[in-house]
Amino acid sequence: MKRLMLCSSTVASAVGCFMLSTGALAGDTPHKAHAVPASADAELQMMDQDKDGKISKMEHASGAKAMFNSMDADKSGKVTVAEMDAAQKMTTKTGETPPGKISSAEKIKVVDTDSDGSLTEEEHSLGAEKMFGRMDTDKDGRLTKAELEAGHKMMLSAK
Repeated sequence: MKRLMLCSSTVASAVGCFMLSTGALAGDTPHKAHAVPASADAELQMMDQDKDGKISKMEHASGAKAMFNSMDADKSGKVTVAEMDAAQKMTTKTGETPPGKISSAEKIKVVDTDSDGSLTEEEHSLGAEKMFGRMDTDKDGRLTKAELEAGHKMMLSAK
């Protein structure tokens, strides 16, 4: 049971980092997806709307909403595995998840509270909010570069 909880926690961390580190989250193109930032610096620059060097809970929530909207290609109000794969270019030409990556299906499963195999905006938002809480280690309501870097390390440890 402990192992299952640890695995779920690790995958949840990866999902949160995935949500946090993908999609356009601020600036002039709030609803257009971008590539995954290569570093915590790039992530901070992308999400830090007020350019104060930290990502607030509101900036993070705004980013999660923009990312959900960019992934929901058919505007059905749900993100499917195929939509997430397409948005993140998660699969190889053969349709497989690249080695060392967590599949879109696994990411969805972690925060899919109704177990229907897709994510609603609410499920996505709640997952992102939980990850923000885990990454905000000093509990000041803002993510620093150091907290983002630690979040990235959590994501990498889930592989």
